[in-house]
Amino acid sequence: MEILGKCRAVIELGPESEIDDYSLKEMRKYVKSHIQAERPHLSEVAFLINGKHYEHLYDALIAEPEFREVDIRFLKPKLDEIWDFDAPTKTIKLIKGGFGGIAFFNYDSKALDKWAKAGELIEKKAMIRAFPVDFFVPRSIATMSKYISEEPPEVLVPELWTMETMLHEIRKVGALPVTIRICAYTKEERFAYDIDLLQNRLLRDFRAGKVPPTRRIKRSPEEYFYFDKIYASLTMGHLPKAIFETIFESDGLTASDLTHFFKITTEMAVNNLKALKKRGLLDVEGRPPFETYRVTHEILKNMNWED
Repeated sequence: MEILGKCRAVIELGPESEIDDYSLKEMRKYVKSHIQAERPHLSEVAFLINGKHYEHLYDALIAEPEFREVDIRFLKPKLDEIWDFDAPTKTIKLIKGGFGGIAFFNYDSKALDKWAKAGELIEKKAMIRAFPVDFFVPRSIATMSKYISEEPPEVLVPELWTMETMLHEIRKVGALPVTIRICAYTKEERFAYDIDLLQNRLLRDFRAGKVPPTRRIKRSPEEYFYFDKIYASLTMGHLPKAIFETIFESDGLTASDLTHFFKITTEMAVNNLKALKKRGLLDVEGRPPFETYRVTHEILKNMNWED
């Protein structure tokens, strides 16, 4: 599998001491599990880095010492897919310093004809940030043997970075990003794109087909920016993070709502809500079994545009 060779070259950018038969075997297992997962996607993705086309972003990570210009192009959109929580986009262009622009089409998730206003391409200047969502960090058998009864310390805790900073942090530890989220903030709104780097695909939002678009409340770019900073560095599993994001873009949800949306048990929903509340990320109103969970007022009032 050609992609495995590219993945190996990426993790070898990090400390040589962490590359051995054990870490390579774990890397191959990690990559294959993500490819076999077959996550729903909306389009293909192509990368132009410093004016040069690369088959994978991994190739550019190895070949380009810095990313002065990044042009991400979304190709072959699946118009019959569910785009209710995604923005049909043509390009994201990034210049050094974390600024650039996006070109996208209108899509009305609440209309009968959702593509009725999609004829005109809209171009906006935007601030661009990124962080890895799913990633593998190589650890040798020597490192792992020091932590037999506990997990080794995290060597990469994502933040809401500029593209240049993200790539620097990835190279420093030899991390292999398999999914990254790119956030684009215009004056009016924020756009988020989860990109599968193994298969060059724009992934469909996890809420599509599960959460009714009518339950979604869009927030201001400033609020999204602060939320994204928290979300990027939140060391929790996919489900609690998905619940946190869903509640953030709502007027409040119950455990019953979540069991219906995500097809999980009531116990699982309640446990995840309690874990988020314990971290100070949610407020709760009402009494069991009718509690409504919202993003805490403290978080909302402290949302700001500082970077």
